[in-house]
Amino acid sequence: MTTAQARALDDDPRQWLGNTPQLEWKHPRLRLLAVRLTQLSYRPHDKALALFRHVRQMPFGCVGDGTGVPALTVLRLNRGDCHTKSTLLVALLRAIGLPARLRLVSLKSDFLQGIIDLGQNPVEHCQVEVWLEDRWVRFDSHVMDPPLVEACRTQLSLEGRTLGYGLHLDGATDWDGQTDALSPTVAGDERSLPVRDWGCYDDPYSFYSSTDEVRSKLGWSSRMVWMLGARRVNQRVHVLRTMAREPVEIQRSL
Repeated sequence: MTTAQARALDDDPRQWLGNTPQLEWKHPRLRLLAVRLTQLSYRPHDKALALFRHVRQMPFGCVGDGTGVPALTVLRLNRGDCHTKSTLLVALLRAIGLPARLRLVSLKSDFLQGIIDLGQNPVEHCQVEVWLEDRWVRFDSHVMDPPLVEACRTQLSLEGRTLGYGLHLDGATDWDGQTDALSPTVAGDERSLPVRDWGCYDDPYSFYSSTDEVRSKLGWSSRMVWMLGARRVNQRVHVLRTMAREPVEIQRSL
């Protein structure tokens, strides 16, 4: 087998239709939801867009430590972050037969400035890829719900910054169902570009459990640190959501 043939087999979209304990897309609740949301859509990209919109409107909020939260739990809690909302979206896409996967990248912590201070430590970030019209389309604009997006964009403008609060002012905050749409990453801004591309995985747990450099984050001590940080993130997000009424006061409080 040639290198080109091996690469083609490696990227075969059919291998990204399987089920995992974290995705659990064969569960009746997930399958019925996916069918209900897409029953009036006929083209694959319209179906994907319907599922995207459902997950996007769910409020952003950290749930657990993100590394092993099942899709059903995200659905029940009706909120999530990049790891958990992406897990749910991949599950829903696979439930209607669309190959989907997560791409894990590490971003500079600058993109979270204003929400949480992580020093210079890069942050693992989830993007969703779905197979549409014979190619992979990548997006992460489902992570932040529209009201929070507007609050964060307003705050960045008030502070005279382009990157922070989980997004880039020039990044995508929606998706058309056909082209790539990345929220914190803009090609023309080197600060926002990934410092490492870890590749594609079925779900967050499969990434953390199979990658030596990040496997320690599955340990109890790392999970506790993350959950404490998650509480802080959720507090900041709650404050940001009030910006529409008192933007100047919110700016000062942050």
